Formats: sequence, structure tokens, C-alpha cells
Amino acid sequence: MRVLRNYWNRWLNKRIPEATQHHLNHYNIFIFPAKFGLSFLSLCLLLFLLGTNYQNNLMLLLCYFLLALLLVNLLASYINFARIDLQIGKCPEVFVGDDLNVPLWLNANNNDIFPTKGLLNFTFQIDKHQFNRKTKTQRNQPNTQVDADAFSNPINLSQKCQKRGKLVLARVTVESFYPLGFYRCWTHLAFIHDVTVFPKPIPCEIHLHVSDHNIAKKDGQLISEQSGHDDFSHLKAYQPGEPLNHVAWKQLAKGRGMVSKQFTSVGHHIGWLKLSSEYKNQIPSQPKAELGKSDKTNLDKELGELCYQVIELSRTQRTFGLDLGAQCISPNSGAEHRRTCLHALAYFPNGEQ
Repeated sequence: MRVLRNYWNRWLNKRIPEATQHHLNHYNIFIFPAKFGLSFLSLCLLLFLLGTNYQNNLMLLLCYFLLALLLVNLLASYINFARIDLQIGKCPEVFVGDDLNVPLWLNANNNDIFPTKGLLNFTFQIDKHQFNRKTKTQRNQPNTQVDADAFSNPINLSQKCQKRGKLVLARVTVESFYPLGFYRCWTHLAFIHDVTVFPKPIPCEIHLHVSDHNIAKKDGQLISEQSGHDDFSHLKAYQPGEPLNHVAWKQLAKGRGMVSKQFTSVGHHIGWLKLSSEYKNQIPSQPKAELGKSDKTNLDKELGELCYQVIELSRTQRTFGLDLGAQCISPNSGAEHRRTCLHALAYFPNGEQ
């Protein structure tokens, strides 16, 4: 069974590769009679046998009419489904244990005179990780049903995030039984995405450690350069996410570009968030699976606490650094620095992949 599944996945990846936008056509649409369609086809076969056996022309005429109706529905089902155009939007920030809402835009740039009609079902394709081996039953997958005649973009699909790091987004199965339910039209679409699942924030006290990095002495006092609010130090290129009240607007008005003011805080050290020394020794080449269950739980707990501290310090525009042993992020502030720190925590100890 596993061999067949692997072969199917390889064939599907070649047939319908990943993309940010999919337009359905004969190359990525599958059509097969639904249960109602098979029952209808059985009825046609029964009428044909009875008509030929008893030489009843009216029964044969009814059989041919129903077969013609079945064929017309086949064409109508394909044409309606082939009008679908799906594009993935930007996914929001997500943490372990959260439900990721994946936004899909349906026919956003499609101005077809005859738009898609009927009900559309969206589900994530079930894989081996969503299979309960003990009970041999599949876990319930959230199903999103959309009325193509009355809907609003984007369509949000929900997927549970179980572990930190790079999110493996399952293929999206789209199906329709339009117009009379004789046929099931479906497809399995893979979307290109860049979603990182951050550790689950665990509320705790903020512990900033003192470090000798970037500290200089001036007139016998310790001075650390950071984005504070004390004495002006120098100008540097503006980084996205830095406070707008630090922007040197006069320099911008003179056409010298967007730069931000840097200040020195006398008597203060730059704060560092540090991981415990026992986990700092985890080299990037060492797989996370080699950690014991208790060690892994403790590591995830400590990473969750660091994640909470990063979020809180960034919310208050504090300057801080992150020391993970093999990876050390220099002190800074702003949205970009926050994102860099959260990425480092998400991919520890193997680094971003």
C-alpha cells in the first residue's frame, strides 16, 4: 500500500506541480461517476435489457434519452469545473497548536461571462500523519463548502500546526457535483507557500542577560548603542519595522534618503536572551529526533518562553539580542528583528531549511 501511495504522490507531483496559482483544465481535472451517477447508469442498463428482451421501443427510447442526458451532464460538469481559477494569498503568522487559515482566492481575476456555479468542497488531502494506526480510522478533516453563486474572497481553509519549523502544506482537494450530481469532478492542488510555524509562546518573566558585546567606556561610564531615547549618537540606514519617531525627516526632505537616528543609553547594557547551556551544545548537524522525550519537551518549553519574551520585547520596542549558541543574533529592534529571532527559534537546532 505504501508503494502505491508513493507512486501516486510522485505521479501527482509531476502531473500537477506546485504553483501559486492554478487554472483548472483537462490536465488537472479528474471526472468519475458519483454514486447517484452509477445508480442512474444501472437504471439505463436495466431499461436497455428490458427493452431489447420485450422489443419495447418506448422503453429503448427512454433508455437512449437517459443516456443522452448522462452524456450532456458529463460535458456540463467539465465545462463548469474548468472555469475555476485558484490563487493562494499571504498566510498569517502562526504558532504551534494554532489553526493556520490558508487564504485562497477563487476566480479573482476571472471575468468569464458564465462563471462557475454550484457547490464547491475544499479539503486538505489526508496523508499518513493524519491516520490513526490503532483504530484504523482517519481523523476528521475540516471541510469548507462554498456556494460558487454567492461567496466572498478569500476562502479560508484551516490546517492544524502540530510542530515548529517549515510547514508542510497538504494538497487541497477541490470537488464539485454540479449540475445534477451524476459526476464527481475533483482535483488535488499543491500551492507554493512560505510558512514557518513558530514555537508556542509560554508566558514567563523576561530575563535579559548582560553581555559585553557592543559596550564601550566613555568618561568612566558604560555606554551601549541601541535604539533608546537618550543622547543622539549617529544616523544609519532605516530598517523596516523601526519606530517612525526615530526617522530623520529633515534628511529625507533634503533628498538624502530615509535614515534613522541612533541614541546612546548611558549606564545601561544591551540585553540578551539566552538559551540554556545544555541546549546550546546541540550542533546544527545533530537531528532533533536524537533528543530524549523529556529533553525535547524541556527544549520546546524553553523555546516557547524565549518566543514569548521576543514578542513582548518587540511589542515595547526594546533592543535585545538572541544567543542560541551556534547562532547569535546581534541586538536590534523592530519587526524585521522580531521575525529573524522567531525564525531562529523555530528552526533550532538544525537551522532554516
